[in-house]
Amino acid sequence: MNELTQNSFIQTSLDWIRENYLKIIFVFLLLSSIFGWIYYQGYTREKNSKEASILFEEFNTFLNNENIDFDKLNSIQEKTNKNYPDQIYSILMNLEISELNYNSNNLQGSMDKLRKVNLELEKRGDEVSVLRDLSRLKYSLLLISQNELNKAIELLSKDFNFFNELKYEFLGDAQMESSNVLEAKKNYQIALDISSSEIHKELIKIKLSTIKN
Repeated sequence: MNELTQNSFIQTSLDWIRENYLKIIFVFLLLSSIFGWIYYQGYTREKNSKEASILFEEFNTFLNNENIDFDKLNSIQEKTNKNYPDQIYSILMNLEISELNYNSNNLQGSMDKLRKVNLELEKRGDEVSVLRDLSRLKYSLLLISQNELNKAIELLSKDFNFFNELKYEFLGDAQMESSNVLEAKKNYQIALDISSSEIHKELIKIKLSTIKN
């Protein structure tokens, strides 16, 4: 390449850069922003997860005390939910508080917590399907005990990824309480057919035996 050709090439290159300078800068800034945001999101998720887990450990410390401080447990749960709403820890805390309320015969308090848990887990979908399906079962049992049968049946009629044998058993329980004997029998039979536990099967057989043909 002679000097004239080289100078022409350089000039052409400079002209192209000048004409496309803003585009080049924009692409550079865009890529920098994307990679920076990805890094920041990963860092933030890791940081939030660690901080939320510390609160969860603190929660469990109070949970294991001989004298349960409900106010303190609720305070930690609310703080976790406020500061780290994308983490699962606040939901796990509410499940524990619900169980404590139930064991203390505070059925309304237990139902309120389970309702919040279930609503949040339903929003999150299949990524938390084990906890979601578990919350449906626990909440439906309380609804049945409080004679809120239509709500229980509606909840149990959703598609489950787990615990289907319990789903159909509880549906049978709700239908029996609703005096819908045929539906109850059908759901008990499904539960019996799909259950892998012999003990569970014997329990369902007992329920079926109480239904008069």
